[in-house]
Amino acid sequence: MHTHRAIVRAVLAIAGAASAAHAQSATPAVFVANEGNLEGSVTSFLVETDGTLAFVDRVITGSRTSTSQPCAGCNTFAIDITPNGRFLATSHASGSAAENFTVYEVGTDASLSVVDIITVPQGGLDLAWVRDDLLAVCITDLSGSNELRLYNWDAGTLELTLADSDVSGSFLTSIAVHPSGRWIICNDSFANTARVYEVVGDQASLNQTIGFGVFGVSLAFSPDGNYAYAAGGISAGGNAFAGFSFDDSSGMLSELPGSPFTSPGASPKGFAFTPDGSVMFVSHGTDATIRSFAVDGDGIPTSLGASFDVGLQGTLQGMDTLDGRLFAMDDSTAIDGVSGAYSFDINQATGVLTPVGGSPFTTQGISPNDVVAWDPASMCVPDFTGDGVLDFFDVSAFINAYNAMDPAADLTGDGVWDFFDVSAFVNAYNLGCP
Repeated sequence: MHTHRAIVRAVLAIAGAASAAHAQSATPAVFVANEGNLEGSVTSFLVETDGTLAFVDRVITGSRTSTSQPCAGCNTFAIDITPNGRFLATSHASGSAAENFTVYEVGTDASLSVVDIITVPQGGLDLAWVRDDLLAVCITDLSGSNELRLYNWDAGTLELTLADSDVSGSFLTSIAVHPSGRWIICNDSFANTARVYEVVGDQASLNQTIGFGVFGVSLAFSPDGNYAYAAGGISAGGNAFAGFSFDDSSGMLSELPGSPFTSPGASPKGFAFTPDGSVMFVSHGTDATIRSFAVDGDGIPTSLGASFDVGLQGTLQGMDTLDGRLFAMDDSTAIDGVSGAYSFDINQATGVLTPVGGSPFTTQGISPNDVVAWDPASMCVPDFTGDGVLDFFDVSAFINAYNAMDPAADLTGDGVWDFFDVSAFVNAYNLGCP
C-alpha cells in the first residue's frame, strides 16, 4: 500500500493537483433513439434502483409535416455511446437525399446537447464507437456502394473527421465492434456473409469474409468477445440464427457446431446479453417476442423457454442490458395501446423477464427504435492495462499515454493533456474500481 501511495505521489509530481469532472451520467442511464418518420429525437432516462425509468431529456434533431419533405435529422435510427460515457452518436435513416450522423454530449444528470452534425449524401442503418476517439458507421445504399467508414472524434474541438472508407458488400445494415476495439464485423444480408475488419489506428483493413446460411440481418459479439451471432430474419425457415467462435489473435470467425441454431420465435432480428454473457436475449420481428437462451462455455445457445411478447408484428425494436435489467423498445401503440421503453427484471437462472411497474415508459418521442444503456460502475478509469488490478503498471501505462498525448490519457476529454488529467487519474486510482 505504501508503494502505491509513493507511485501516486510520483504521478502528481508531473503537474500538480486539481479536480476534474467527467462529463458522463453519474448514475445508470438509458438513451433511446426515436425513429418517427415525421421527426427524429433522442430521449434520456435515469435508471432508478427499482428499475423504473425517470425521464430526463429529449432532444429533437429534425421534424417535418410530410415524408415527402427532406429532413436529414429525422428518423433517428441507431444509437451508441462512447466507452467512457461522454458522447452519444446517432444515425438517421430519413430517406432524404442527404442524411445526418449526430453527436451529443452527455451531462452528469444524463441531459443531452448536440455538439456536432455531419451530413452525407447517403446515410446508414447502424453505427458503433470503436474507441472514445473513433466512430464506425455503415453507409447503406441499395443503388450503389455500401461502405464501412471510420471517423475520428476530437473531444476538444467536438468534430468528426472522415479517416477511412472501405467498400463493404451489397447490403450493409449492421456492424459489431469487438470489446478490444481491434476488430469490426460487417454484415451483407443480400449475400449471407460477414466481413471482419482489423482496425489499426484509424484505418480498417479486410481480414476475413465468411459465408453462412442465414441473412445475418444484425450482428453482435458476446460480452467477452469470444463469440459472435448473426440473426436470420425470415431466411432459413424464419427461425434461425448463426453462431461463431472468434479468435482475437487472428481475427477469424469459425461457425459453431450446430449453427444455424433454431429459435422458438419467428424471424430473429437482434441480440442482447447479460453482462457475464451467460444469458442471451433474441428479439424477433414476426411475432414481436423476446426469447431467452442459456449460453454455455463454448458459446452454444439453448432455449430456456422464457419469452415476452410486446404485441403487434414488427413493433419490437432495439434491446440493451445492465446488470439484472433488460431494456427493450416497443415502437407502436397499435393493438395494445402502449409503446415506449420496457424495463425488465431478469431472472438469470430461468431467463424469465418481469416488466418493472410502469413499463413501457413513454419516451415522449415517436416510434422508439434503438437503445443503449450506461452504468458508470462499468468503468475502471485507472486500469490502463485492463487486467483488473491497480498497480504500478497502470501508473506507468498512464504516464506513457500521457507523454504520447494518447486520447486514452485525456481523462477530462478537453483535447488537452495537463494537470487536470493527472489529477483525474490520481483521484480515480485512489477510489479503486468496482
